[in-house]
Amino acid sequence: MRDKSKFRMIADQFRYMIRSGELVSGEKFHTRKELCSLYNISLMTAFHVQEELQKDGLIANVPGVGFFVNSPEVFKTSQATKPIKRVRMIGSPQAIGKEAEFGSAIVRGAQEECKLYDIEFDLELVQVLNNPARIINTSRKLASDEALLIMLHSELLPEVVNLLLAPEVRAVTTYRSFPGKASVLPDLRYAARQTVDFLKRRGVKKFLYAGLCSRWQFPQHETEFYENICEAAKEFTFEADFSGNFRELEKHAAEFAPDAIVFSQSDAAVHFADNHLVNCSKRPIITGYGHAVLQGKEKTLDAVYYPDAFGMGKKAVRLLLTPDMENRIPLWERVGGKLIEFN
Repeated sequence: MRDKSKFRMIADQFRYMIRSGELVSGEKFHTRKELCSLYNISLMTAFHVQEELQKDGLIANVPGVGFFVNSPEVFKTSQATKPIKRVRMIGSPQAIGKEAEFGSAIVRGAQEECKLYDIEFDLELVQVLNNPARIINTSRKLASDEALLIMLHSELLPEVVNLLLAPEVRAVTTYRSFPGKASVLPDLRYAARQTVDFLKRRGVKKFLYAGLCSRWQFPQHETEFYENICEAAKEFTFEADFSGNFRELEKHAAEFAPDAIVFSQSDAAVHFADNHLVNCSKRPIITGYGHAVLQGKEKTLDAVYYPDAFGMGKKAVRLLLTPDMENRIPLWERVGGKLIEFN
C-alpha cells in the first residue's frame, strides 16, 4: 500500500479516537518516532499523519515540547448558523439505491423538501460491501454551507463515522440514531399498536412473536418493536421466539398453535409463509413490519405495517433547517406509517 493511503488510514483512526473522547484534550500526542514504531511506517509518513491532524485542529504543536491533543470544541464555530445551500445524502446502494425501495422513498422525500426550499440535493452512493475498508477515503470534509443526511442501514461507512463525530458538521440520520446527532426514526410504538389493533379486529386470542429471523438485523429496532408489542398486547396470550431459525420457529408454531404470528421483518414473514407452514394444523394470520424489500411478495401476508419512508426524508431536511438543531431535546423525531391489510 502506498504511503499516501497509509497516512490517511492512520490519521482517520486518530480522528475517531480524538472526536470520540478516547484521546483526551491536553494529552501528549505521539512523536514521529513513536508513530513509526507503532505502525511500521517511515518518518515522512508519520510527518503526514501529524500534518493532517494539525490541519484539522485535532492536535496542536507546542514548540520544543511536541504535539498535544486539542479539544473537539475548537470545531464549534459560527458556521452552524450559516444558511444551508446543499444537502448531501450518503449511503450504500443496498440502503438507498434504486433497488432499495424503502431507502429510495427516503431519498425522494428529501429531494422534494430540498426543492421546496430551493436547496441543492446531492446523492452519493458508496459501495462498501465489496471493497476493502482501507480503500475508502475517509478524510473528506463538508463545506460550511453543506449539511449531511445519512440513511443508516446495516453498515456504518468509515467516512460516515468520521463526519458524524465532527461537532461542526450539521447532520441528520434516518432510520437509525447516532450519538449526539439529530435523527428521524420510525415510530415503533405506533407500529406495534397498529399491529395489535389489527389482531384484535381479526379475533386473535394468542399469537407468537417471531424475532431475529430477517437477513436485515437491526437490534435497536428489534428490541424497541418487541417491547412495544409486549406493552400493547397485555390482554393477549403470546409467546416469543428469538431463535432466528425458521425450522425451530415452525416447531414452536406447531406446538403453540397460535392464531397469528407477528414478524419483526416482513421479508422473514414471507419466507416463513411460503416454506414453513406444512406442520401447522391451521394457517395462522401472519403479519410483518415491512420495508418493501420484496416488492410485491408481501401481499401474500395478511397485513404489513409500512413506515412512512417518504415522510422521513421530508422530516430529515426540515430538521436540518431548524435553528440550533443540535441543542434541541430530544435529538430525534418519530414518523408514523400505515398498516395495510392484504387478506
